[in-house]
Order: sequence, then structure tokens, then C-alpha cells
Amino acid sequence: MYRLFFILLFLFIPLYFFSSSVVSRAEVVFFDVGQGDAFALKTPQGKIIAVDGGPDLSALYGWGRWLGWKRTIDILIISHGHSDHLAALPELVTRYQIKQALLPSGLSGIAAQTLLSGLRSQGTAIIYPQSETCWQLEPACSLCIFPPTAEFLKTDDENDWSLALHFNCDGLSLAAAGDANRRRELALLSSGFLWQAQILKASHHGADTSNDPSFVARVKPAVVVISVGADNTYGHPDPELINSLRVAGIKVWRTDEQGSVIFYANNKKINYRGLGF
Repeated sequence: MYRLFFILLFLFIPLYFFSSSVVSRAEVVFFDVGQGDAFALKTPQGKIIAVDGGPDLSALYGWGRWLGWKRTIDILIISHGHSDHLAALPELVTRYQIKQALLPSGLSGIAAQTLLSGLRSQGTAIIYPQSETCWQLEPACSLCIFPPTAEFLKTDDENDWSLALHFNCDGLSLAAAGDANRRRELALLSSGFLWQAQILKASHHGADTSNDPSFVARVKPAVVVISVGADNTYGHPDPELINSLRVAGIKVWRTDEQGSVIFYANNKKINYRGLGF
């Protein structure tokens, strides 16, 4: 009996200490999902925001490791409907209760319909943002969403349909624009996306058609995270982008080379470390 107790203790203690619910602080976690995007945000009071779901089910492993026993996600955000941002989300809905979902225009296909069906069966509040909207998540924590204007929704390029976001929470800040191209990034600047952020998620996995220098300069990040697959056929990330960031003194974290990463603030100073998966 005692032997079984110690075996279970040995198995569950690492999960307890890894769980995001243990420490009361803001966090941003990027999961290594290969050629796609999946990341998550946490407030000091424990609100969880999941953003995108990668190209396969591997994001589920990251969420499970990070969330531990927690089975509720407060907000689910999908930047846009491409499969490399969506694949794990229908399964995510079967494992977690989703309170609210912020969805982009133009979701279609079997995976999207399965996801929507799952959200509706849960009673999730589904919102399609039509204009810039900000939520005060808790004291010193805000989340702002920037949907595309009609100009971009009329185009055939779904990358420019991406929901952009800005998260500013207790000394930690993040900006992300999904797979937006340079023209959409510049439109964000002219429409009021003026906030700086310590962390910038590189648009479109570091593609040469995104990450306009003016956009990067306005955000003024300390770190740029590039969520990208090793040896991908798209040539991501653009070598010129990597070089320009390093010349500017901006740190670069690549999931294909360095894996998953967690960011947190300590006395308003950004800290980060690899998660080993």
C-alpha cells in the first residue's frame, strides 16, 4: 500500500509543479506544434486564454502539461481558419469546458463545423468581433482584439482575415497578428494598433510576406517568437527577418530549434525558459 502511494506521489508531483495554476502570475506559453500556431495566455487570477490549435493534435499534449488538472478554458481565440491553426481544436472542446470563443470570419470545412458544433453543445458564448474590442480581464490585465476591415474581408487571402490581438497583463505583454501579410500589418498601425509589447509572435511563421519592419518597430519587442516547423517547404522563417531582428538587438525564439517556451514577468522584468517539449 505504501509503495503504491509513493509511486503515485512520484508521478503526480511533477504535474503539480508544472501546472499553470500553481503560480499566481501572468504567463504566455508557445507550444511547439511544428508548422503552425498554438499558444496560450494566463492571468494572475488563473484565467486561461487558448489561441489557435496547430496543424495536428500535438497541441493537446502541451495544453495538458501546462494546465494540469484544470479543465476550463475561459476564452478560445482562433486567428483564422487555416488548418495549421485549427486542427486540435475540435478535440480540445471534448476535453475542456470553453466559456467564450472569439472567432474570425470565414470559418468553413469539416474541422471548423465540428468545432462549432462542440462549442454550441457546451453552451459556449460565441462572438465574431466586428470592430476593435477590449476586455478588462481583471485588474492590470487587458485583452484587445483587432478584426480585419471590410477591405481585407473582400480579398481571397484568408491570412489577412486574421484576428490580431494585444495582451497586457501585470507586467507582461504580447502582440500577435495571426498570419497577416505586410499590408494588413500596416493597416493595423493606421487603425490604432499602437501598443508596444515585450513579446511579438512573428506573423505567418516568419514569412517574407509578413513582419513589416514598421510593424516590428512600432511593437518594439524584446523577443520575437517564430512558431515554425523544422525543414518546412515554405522557406520559413525568412533569413532576412532573422538577421534584421538580431541586428536590432531583438532576441529570437524559434520553436523548430528551441521547442516550447513559457514567458512570465517578475518585478515587471520579462523572464522565459524552454519547457523541454
